[in-house]
Amino acid sequence: MARECQFIRAEGRVWVPTPSSWLGGWARHRWLERHFEPETLSVASCESWGRLCLENDVYVLVEESGGKTSERKVKKPKKKKKK
Repeated sequence: MARECQFIRAEGRVWVPTPSSWLGGWARHRWLERHFEPETLSVASCESWGRLCLENDVYVLVEESGGKTSERKVKKPKKKKKK
């Protein structure tokens, strides 16, 4: 089973979105701390995450069942041209 989590590198930190549950969020945070060490890991509020997504590149960290991790950039939707 693979694990994955979106993240953003900005403001000298690694930002992740708010988790859906306390226990799941704790387990996810421990996993992310091990991967991103020594970078500072921060959890963004829903509002802050939205702002960060607009201003920065969003990535996904994926860990395969064998423990191998990879980071990939998420494609942003194209901005609509103003008339």
